Amino acid sequence: MHFEDKFEVQAPVETVWNFITSPKDFAKIIPDLQKFEIVDERQFKAAFKVGLGMIKGTINMTFKFEDMEPMTKMKVVGRGSGLQSTADLTIDLNLQPSDGKTLIAWSADLNVGGMVASVGARLLESTTKNKVKEIVEGIKKAIEKKPGKKK
Repeated sequence: MHFEDKFEVQAPVETVWNFITSPKDFAKIIPDLQKFEIVDERQFKAAFKVGLGMIKGTINMTFKFEDMEPMTKMKVVGRGSGLQSTADLTIDLNLQPSDGKTLIAWSADLNVGGMVASVGARLLESTTKNKVKEIVEGIKKAIEKKPGKKK
Protein backbone atom coordinates (compact mmCIF):
# COMPACT_ATOMS: atom_id res chain seq x y z
CA MET A 1 0.00 0.00 0.00
CA HIS A 2 1.19 3.47 -0.83
CA PHE A 3 0.15 6.68 0.96
CA GLU A 4 1.32 10.26 0.55
CA ASP A 5 0.33 13.73 1.62
CA LYS A 6 1.73 16.93 3.09
CA PHE A 7 0.97 19.09 6.07
CA GLU A 8 2.23 22.27 7.70
CA VAL A 9 3.61 22.68 11.20
CA GLN A 10 3.60 26.08 12.89
CA ALA A 11 7.27 25.88 13.87
CA PRO A 12 10.67 26.45 12.26
CA VAL A 13 12.31 23.58 10.37
CA GLU A 14 14.99 23.13 13.07
CA THR A 15 12.34 22.47 15.73
CA VAL A 16 10.53 20.00 13.48
CA TRP A 17 13.78 18.23 12.54
CA ASN A 18 14.83 17.87 16.18
CA PHE A 19 11.45 16.34 17.04
CA ILE A 20 11.15 13.84 14.19
CA THR A 21 14.75 12.65 14.55
CA SER A 22 14.44 12.03 18.30
CA PRO A 23 13.29 8.44 18.92
CA LYS A 24 12.12 9.46 22.42
CA ASP A 25 9.92 12.28 21.07
CA PHE A 26 8.74 10.38 17.99
CA ALA A 27 7.63 7.40 20.10
CA LYS A 28 5.20 9.62 22.01
CA ILE A 29 3.04 10.03 18.90
CA ILE A 30 2.82 6.35 17.89
CA PRO A 31 -0.84 5.34 18.37
CA ASP A 32 -1.53 2.53 20.84
CA LEU A 33 2.12 2.24 21.90
CA GLN A 34 2.62 -0.45 24.55
CA LYS A 35 6.40 -0.74 24.80
CA PHE A 36 9.30 1.36 23.61
CA GLU A 37 13.09 0.93 23.68
CA ILE A 38 15.81 3.16 22.26
CA VAL A 39 18.53 1.08 20.60
CA ASP A 40 20.71 4.05 19.61
CA GLU A 41 20.25 7.62 18.31
CA ARG A 42 18.96 6.34 14.96
CA GLN A 43 17.10 3.19 15.95
CA PHE A 44 14.29 2.19 18.29
CA LYS A 45 11.95 -0.72 18.97
CA ALA A 46 8.23 -0.37 19.56
CA ALA A 47 5.34 -2.68 20.37
CA PHE A 48 1.85 -1.43 19.72
CA LYS A 49 -1.70 -2.72 19.73
CA VAL A 50 -3.39 -3.42 16.42
CA GLY A 51 -7.07 -4.03 15.84
CA LEU A 52 -8.50 -4.99 12.46
CA GLY A 53 -12.04 -6.13 13.04
CA MET A 54 -11.81 -9.38 14.96
CA ILE A 55 -8.01 -9.55 14.60
CA LYS A 56 -6.44 -7.96 17.66
CA GLY A 57 -2.99 -8.20 19.15
CA THR A 58 0.48 -6.70 19.26
CA ILE A 59 2.97 -5.89 16.52
CA ASN A 60 6.66 -5.60 17.44
CA MET A 61 8.72 -3.41 15.13
CA THR A 62 12.21 -2.03 14.85
CA PHE A 63 12.52 1.43 13.29
CA LYS A 64 15.67 2.97 11.85
CA PHE A 65 16.35 6.51 10.58
CA GLU A 66 18.19 6.41 7.23
CA ASP A 67 19.28 8.73 4.40
CA MET A 68 19.29 11.73 6.71
CA GLU A 69 20.03 15.16 5.22
CA PRO A 70 19.75 17.50 8.21
CA MET A 71 16.84 19.94 8.13
CA THR A 72 15.84 18.64 4.68
CA LYS A 73 14.88 14.97 4.43
CA MET A 74 15.03 11.55 6.01
CA LYS A 75 13.69 8.03 5.70
CA VAL A 76 12.19 5.92 8.47
CA VAL A 77 12.35 2.17 7.84
CA GLY A 78 10.37 -0.20 10.04
CA ARG A 79 10.29 -3.99 10.07
CA GLY A 80 8.38 -6.22 12.38
CA SER A 81 6.04 -9.06 13.10
CA GLY A 82 3.08 -10.11 15.19
CA LEU A 83 -0.39 -11.59 14.79
CA GLN A 84 1.12 -14.33 12.60
CA SER A 85 2.10 -11.59 10.14
CA THR A 86 5.02 -9.49 8.97
CA ALA A 87 5.13 -5.76 8.26
CA ASP A 88 7.63 -3.63 6.32
CA LEU A 89 7.19 0.13 6.38
CA THR A 90 9.18 2.86 4.64
CA ILE A 91 8.38 6.52 5.25
CA ASP A 92 10.07 9.35 3.34
CA LEU A 93 9.88 12.81 4.91
CA ASN A 94 10.83 16.04 3.14
CA LEU A 95 10.94 19.30 5.09
CA GLN A 96 10.66 22.72 3.52
CA PRO A 97 10.88 25.96 5.53
CA SER A 98 8.14 28.49 4.81
CA ASP A 99 7.98 31.84 6.67
CA GLY A 100 8.88 30.41 10.08
CA LYS A 101 6.69 27.36 9.48
CA THR A 102 7.60 23.97 8.04
CA LEU A 103 5.91 22.12 5.21
CA ILE A 104 6.32 18.35 5.54
CA ALA A 105 5.73 16.26 2.44
CA TRP A 106 5.67 12.54 3.15
CA SER A 107 5.13 9.23 1.45
CA ALA A 108 4.80 5.79 2.98
CA ASP A 109 4.88 2.27 1.63
CA LEU A 110 3.49 -0.54 3.77
CA ASN A 111 3.80 -4.21 2.91
CA VAL A 112 2.01 -6.70 5.13
CA GLY A 113 2.10 -10.48 4.81
CA GLY A 114 0.49 -13.34 6.71
CA MET A 115 -2.81 -13.52 8.54
CA VAL A 116 -3.40 -9.75 8.71
CA ALA A 117 -2.97 -9.42 4.95
CA SER A 118 -5.27 -12.31 4.12
CA VAL A 119 -8.01 -11.95 6.74
CA GLY A 120 -7.92 -8.22 7.46
CA ALA A 121 -7.11 -6.90 3.98
CA ARG A 122 -10.37 -4.96 3.65
CA LEU A 123 -9.80 -3.14 6.93
CA LEU A 124 -6.05 -2.67 6.58
CA GLU A 125 -6.10 0.39 4.31
CA SER A 126 -8.71 2.36 6.28
CA THR A 127 -7.10 1.47 9.62
CA THR A 128 -3.67 2.50 8.31
CA LYS A 129 -5.05 5.83 7.04
CA ASN A 130 -6.56 6.52 10.46
CA LYS A 131 -3.28 5.72 12.24
CA VAL A 132 -1.33 7.97 9.84
CA LYS A 133 -3.79 10.78 10.56
CA GLU A 134 -3.23 10.26 14.30
CA ILE A 135 0.56 10.45 13.80
CA VAL A 136 0.33 13.64 11.71
CA GLU A 137 -1.93 15.27 14.30
CA GLY A 138 0.41 14.05 17.04
CA ILE A 139 3.42 15.66 15.34
CA LYS A 140 1.60 18.98 14.94
CA LYS A 141 0.25 18.97 18.49
CA ALA A 142 3.53 17.97 20.13
CA ILE A 143 5.66 20.48 18.23
CA GLU A 144 3.25 23.40 18.27
CA LYS A 145 2.76 23.21 22.05
CA LYS A 146 6.47 22.62 22.76
CA PRO A 147 8.05 25.41 24.84
CA GLY A 148 10.65 27.45 22.95
CA LYS A 149 9.41 26.47 19.50
CA LYS A 150 9.85 30.00 18.15
CA LYS A 151 13.64 30.09 18.24
